[in-house]
Amino acid sequence: MSTSYEMTGFQSPCAEFAEKPLSLDERYLIHHSSIFIIQVVGESRALGIRPKDRLIIDRSLTPREGQLVLLVINNQFEVRLYSKKMLNDQDPETGDFIWGVVKTLLREFV
Repeated sequence: MSTSYEMTGFQSPCAEFAEKPLSLDERYLIHHSSIFIIQVVGESRALGIRPKDRLIIDRSLTPREGQLVLLVINNQFEVRLYSKKMLNDQDPETGDFIWGVVKTLLREFV
């Protein structure tokens, strides 16, 4: 003989505030084919970037004034604040160009 039990009581008052689990893929890696994660080697105190920080770069975004961008200058990567003047300074002959927009900075503390 089996016994069945019925649930009784009230729903938790916090249930309406429950959030779905955070997915870093959903949050940061939306355009998979145009997203790149790089690790910083140097430091830029002015931009708040430290060695070993990781930057999520989205190549599908069009840069806007004041955003961080990853540039290729003299065949090396540099992170700078975007200005419209950079569009005029791009030179395919020398290989200088805007490679992508910095979407997120990831920093580990441990």
